[in-house]
Amino acid sequence: MFNITFSENFSMWWLAMILAITLISIPAFAVDSRMQMTGESFSNACTRADESWVSFCNGYIQAVVDSIPNNDKICIPKGTSRTELVTITEKEITASSKLRAINANNAVLTVLRNSYPCQ
Repeated sequence: MFNITFSENFSMWWLAMILAITLISIPAFAVDSRMQMTGESFSNACTRADESWVSFCNGYIQAVVDSIPNNDKICIPKGTSRTELVTITEKEITASSKLRAINANNAVLTVLRNSYPCQ
């Protein structure tokens, strides 16, 4: 039924090897750390008295809140404003060298977990 000749078999093997070598030689996808915002960058941005940066901080906080998984231990009470979230988050990050040094998303999540734990 399947009559594969040596040349067809060798061609398939050769194609598979080329594909494997190509895939191995492609570097793994990684985000350059210079492209990630740190807690310190977040704190600096959110303490600027400029409407554009205020909007940025509100949007950043909203994006983090929107990305919180259902099984996370964060329970933000109904009626909590983004302004409250930004204020609490900015103060905690600014006060902590550890939070300023890590990725801003992780820093914000840490503050939210500590400030709004589920009961």
